[in-house]
Amino acid sequence: MKKYILFILSGFLTTSCIDTVVLPDDITIGEDMWKSRDDVSAMVNSAYKAMCSEGVIERCIVWGSFRSDELNPIVQTFNNGKETALRDIKAGNMTHNNLYADWASFYNVINKCNLVLERAPGVVNIDPSYTVNTLNTDRSQMLALRSLCYFYLVRAFRDVPVTPGAYFVSSQNFEIPQQAPITVLNKCIADLEEAIKTPLSPLGYTDWRRVGYLNREGIAALLADVYLWRGSMTHDAGDYQKCVEYCDVVLNSKKQSTSDDFMLQDRKWPNLIYNGSEVYRNVFIQGNSRESIFELQMDGRNDDNFGLRNSYWNYDDRARSNGLMRASLNFNEVGDDYIYIKDKDYRWYESCYNVKSSDQTELDVFKMVSTQTTGNDETTQKPVTSRVARPYADVGQNWIVYRLSDVMLMKAEALVQLAPEAEVAQDDSESEVEEADVLRTAFTLVNEVNKRSLALTTLGDADTLKFSTYNTKAAMEELVLAERLRELCFEGKRYFDLMRFNYRHVEGIQADKILANISSDAKAMVKNYGPMMDLMTRGMSEGNAAATFKMPTEPFLYFPVLNSEIKVNSLLKQNPAYKENDAYVKN
Repeated sequence: MKKYILFILSGFLTTSCIDTVVLPDDITIGEDMWKSRDDVSAMVNSAYKAMCSEGVIERCIVWGSFRSDELNPIVQTFNNGKETALRDIKAGNMTHNNLYADWASFYNVINKCNLVLERAPGVVNIDPSYTVNTLNTDRSQMLALRSLCYFYLVRAFRDVPVTPGAYFVSSQNFEIPQQAPITVLNKCIADLEEAIKTPLSPLGYTDWRRVGYLNREGIAALLADVYLWRGSMTHDAGDYQKCVEYCDVVLNSKKQSTSDDFMLQDRKWPNLIYNGSEVYRNVFIQGNSRESIFELQMDGRNDDNFGLRNSYWNYDDRARSNGLMRASLNFNEVGDDYIYIKDKDYRWYESCYNVKSSDQTELDVFKMVSTQTTGNDETTQKPVTSRVARPYADVGQNWIVYRLSDVMLMKAEALVQLAPEAEVAQDDSESEVEEADVLRTAFTLVNEVNKRSLALTTLGDADTLKFSTYNTKAAMEELVLAERLRELCFEGKRYFDLMRFNYRHVEGIQADKILANISSDAKAMVKNYGPMMDLMTRGMSEGNAAATFKMPTEPFLYFPVLNSEIKVNSLLKQNPAYKENDAYVKN
C-alpha cells in the first residue's frame, strides 16, 4: 500500500509576479526557524511539495507532451484562458502573454532549494542530531531538485535566469539576466556531480521515500538526461559517453537491488522487472514500483495531482469525461504509419480509450487516468470503452519523472550517437563491425522494452523487431525515437525527444549565446530539421502545414518570456521569435 509525504508546512506565500520569485513567509525566515533537524526536514519536504503543484505538473505535460504529436486541444469549448493558450501553442500563434509561458512555479521550487542550501549548514552547530552526514544528503537532494527545475526551464525557454541565491525580502535585487543554455546546463551538471558524491542510498528506505526522494539512482538518471541534451545541442561524443555511464549506474543499481529477490528470479528480461501484463498495475496504479526511479508523490488527500486531472481527465468538476487535451488519432490504429506496430502490444490499449474505433475524431487518454487495468492478457486483447467513475478531487496518481525503461532508452539513444560513421573510416570493414556492435547493443535495449510489452507467450521472428531492419545509424536513431513514444507517451517526454532529434541534425547552433544576442531576426536563425517538424505536427487535427510554416527556426521551438516578467526585470530579453514593441507580437 502506498504511503505519501505528509508535508509539515507549505513554506511560501503565493504573491504577484516579482521577477518569477515567490518570497518566503515570516515563519520561514523568523528567529524560531532553522533551529533543528525537523526544521530542515520540513523545508526539504516543502521543496518537494512545491514540485507537486498544479502549475508544475501542468507545465511538465504542456512543455513535454502537448507540444508534440501526442496531444491536441479538445474540440469542446471551455471558454477559458488555458484552452486559448493551448490552441495558440498548437497553431504556432503564441504571444508574450501565453499562460503556459509562466515559469514562476519552477522558480518557487528553486528558491526553496536555495533556502535549504543556505540555511541548513548552520543547523549542524545548533542541533546535535542534525549531523554532517544528514546535511550532506539534504544538500544532495536540493542540488538535484534545483537542477531538475533548471533543466525543465532550459528545455522550455532555452535562455533563462539563474538566481544567485535564496530570496528572503522584496528589497533584494530581482534583476537577473538570462544565461545561455550551455551555461545553465554546465551549472546543472556541476551541481549534480557534487550531489552524487553524497547521495541518499536507493536501499536507505523501503517505503515511498525509496523513490519519493532524489537518491543516487535519481541523480544518475537526471545526469544522463542532461548530458544527452547537451550532447545533442553540441554534437559532443563525450557527453553521449557520460550519458551511457550514468545510465549504467542506474541499471547496475537496479540489478543489484533485485538480484536476491526470489520472486524475480524467473523474470524474462535482463534489465526490466515486470512482464507486460504487470506493468500498468505496478507502475501506474500502485505506483512507487520496483522499476521506478523518481516519482513526485500524490495521495489524493493532502496532495492531489490537479495538473494531471486538468490535462487528461476533468478540468472543471462538471459532468464530463475529458480534460483540456486529448490524444492524437495516430494512437487509434496499428501499423507502420501509426504509433504502435502490432495489436498485441499491451501499451496500445493502455494509452487511450476506444482504440480501434472507426468513428473517433479524438481519443481520451487512458494512461495514468484509469485506476483499473485493461484486463487484457495473452489470450485476449481488447480496448477499454468506458471509464470508471471516480471523485473529482481525489487524484492520487504520482507523476513519474524517471523509470527504468526511460533510462534504458536514453542509453540506447546515446549509444546510437556513439556509433562510428563507417563511410569516413580508413578501414571500412573494421569500422562497420564496430558500428554494428554499438548499434546492436542499442538495439538489444530497445528490443527488450518492445518485447516485454507483447501479449504473446512465445515470440517468433515475425513478432519481434529485427536487427537487420535497423542496422544503420539513421534507422536505429528513428527506432529509439519511436520506441520512446510507444513506451513513454503522455509522460512529458516526447517534445524534448523531438528537440534532441532536431538538434542532432542541424548545424550552427550557438548554445553559448542567448538568442537575443545572436540575431534580432528570428527568421535568420538556424532552420529546424524538416523530418522533426513533420513528426511534431503530424498529430494535429488540422493546420499542421501552417504550424510548420510558422515555426521555421530554432527560436520558435521555445516559449516567449512573459511581458509581465520583462516589466519587472529590465535585464530580460525577449526571444526573437517575438517582436518587441509596446506589446510583444508574434512575427
